[in-house]
Amino acid sequence: MEAVMVKDRVPPGIRQAAKFAIVGALNTVVDMGLYLVLAHWVGVWPVAAKVISYSVGVLNSFAWNRSWTFRSEASAWKTLALFVLVNLVALGLNAGVMHVCLDTLAAPELISLALATGVAFLWNFAVSKLVVFRE
Repeated sequence: MEAVMVKDRVPPGIRQAAKFAIVGALNTVVDMGLYLVLAHWVGVWPVAAKVISYSVGVLNSFAWNRSWTFRSEASAWKTLALFVLVNLVALGLNAGVMHVCLDTLAAPELISLALATGVAFLWNFAVSKLVVFRE
């Protein structure tokens, strides 16, 4: 009997979603780490530090998702512009879901955060797969 690799048994879409989640976790580390360095060690105004760190996280996400998650060979500039737009919409969705959960539904903060993050993840993954990095 031949040994079957675990990755051969996992559907490609599930593998891509897992890679997308790993990249997202890495981006969180990049975003938070750079924010802390800029705001607390360099002395950059916290809001400016957050804009810079979040932007670097998005660029990191683009690079890893383009080369590793989706292995896209499409034009980097076109896909980058679309990827940034998709991420801006995700930011709006994230904030909107957070607002509805907290202020309309009076849901606990942790549940609101989890739902907002989940909606943004699903949006980002689906649109990245089907539009930005489509095969």
